Amino acid sequence: MQLARDPKQIGNIIRRARKKQGLTQSQLGDKAGFRQATVSHVENGHASARIETLLELFAALDLELCVAERSKDWSIEP
Repeated sequence: MQLARDPKQIGNIIRRARKKQGLTQSQLGDKAGFRQATVSHVENGHASARIETLLELFAALDLELCVAERSKDWSIEP
C-alpha cells in the first residue's frame, strides 16, 4: 500500500502506476476518458484536480482509494 497525504504524492502514485503498466499519458487519458493534459495536470500534483478525475484515473490503472486514520509518524514516505 502506498501513502499519499497531498496532491503531489497522489500524482506520483498515478505516474508510477502508469509507467509500471507501460502507458503514456495519452494512453492513460484515452483509457480514462481524459485529455493527455489532464493526466499531466494530475501527475504534477495540481490541487485543483477533481475527485471524480482521480477516481477515474485510479480505475483505469486498476487502483483503489483507501482511507485510513492518519498515522502519527510523519516521516513515512510513499
